[in-house]
Amino acid sequence: MKFIKWLTNIDRRIIFLLMIGAVLVPMLFTIPIPFEVGEPVQNAFNAIDSLKPGSVIMLSVDYDATSYPECQPMIVAITDHAFRKDLRIILLGHIPTGLPLGQEALERAATEYNQSHKAEYRQAVKHAGEELKRHTAGYQESLKSAAAEFDQEYTTRHQETLDSLVLHYLEEVDSAAIKFQKHTFEYWEAVKYAGEGFNRHTAEYQKRLEGGVREKDSGYVRILERAAAEYDKHVTEYQDDLGHAADQYLKRYGIDFVNLGYRPGVVAIIVGMGREIRDFYRKDYQNINVDSLHMMADVHNYDDIATLVSFAHGTAVESWIAYAGARFGQQIIGGVTGVVAPDLYPYLQSGQLAGLLGGLKGASEYESLIKKKGLASRGMPAQSTAHILVILLIVIGSMAEFALDISKRKGT
Repeated sequence: MKFIKWLTNIDRRIIFLLMIGAVLVPMLFTIPIPFEVGEPVQNAFNAIDSLKPGSVIMLSVDYDATSYPECQPMIVAITDHAFRKDLRIILLGHIPTGLPLGQEALERAATEYNQSHKAEYRQAVKHAGEELKRHTAGYQESLKSAAAEFDQEYTTRHQETLDSLVLHYLEEVDSAAIKFQKHTFEYWEAVKYAGEGFNRHTAEYQKRLEGGVREKDSGYVRILERAAAEYDKHVTEYQDDLGHAADQYLKRYGIDFVNLGYRPGVVAIIVGMGREIRDFYRKDYQNINVDSLHMMADVHNYDDIATLVSFAHGTAVESWIAYAGARFGQQIIGGVTGVVAPDLYPYLQSGQLAGLLGGLKGASEYESLIKKKGLASRGMPAQSTAHILVILLIVIGSMAEFALDISKRKGT
């Protein structure tokens, strides 16, 4: 009887310690929990997985730090999936304190993608640089041969000048490649700037080379011009190779993803973007003009957005359904906290939602589909053991109270 009384009056600090253990142990030691992927999550995965490479999806951050444990794993998983499929991402939000969380997810996914393709990208850059060096040597040989044929002077100074230009250019490109972990719009701007500088300096070099002999021998000048034109073609090929390598192996801000930021007025913005996104988002969150972002050149309204995903802890998904879905036919996926998910099932049944991720379980199911264990996969065992502990404590407490009540009745 003393033990039963002790159970009914157990020190709450013991319960806190038990809860800490129930949460920490599954997180420290991987405890697999078998589960089946539900149809709403499978439909959400299929909707994104079926999109063509280059398609644009819009992610709306409609939650803040209070819902981070449930919603953040969803946006991380979907962003990772989108980058694998070579989809482009527009990020925006209706809760200003939540947008940094969305930007964190984008940058994390971009960094992981670029790190996983780091070797291929560096190899492509190296190969392109070696090809440019080879063509540079061929160009210089053409200059020497032409000088010898027409009895013109070709000094080693000419060769050293071009060699130094090429070396400096390759060093600048390589320096930008080394810093590519940031994977921002500035990276590709640095590469383009280096290319523009190289083109400008080589043009000046070629003019100086021709200038001294233009009046002496027009045949020699024509050979120089043809050699320069051929070399310019190889330089262009090198720059194209860099662009192709970056497109294939890097995810860059302004080209593969953008963050349009926060604007007040949920309904007005949702409806207005059906006409033109720039009516509300003329600049991104870094105050960069949207028209200067390469990715936004052909994106104007919902007609250019394949899928919209709203990550929310409130009624934001219903607003998207009512104004973007019903009025403009936008395909919508919801990623919501567990307490909000039941309210959205009627929209699934009516086809107004293409898919739904509900709570940590929905996020973990999505992670299983992309075959990548993330925050949700690590959190689900802890959540499950915590729930089991709560149920056990309720059952034990109820049984103890029941036994104590029977004992009191017998005593009377």
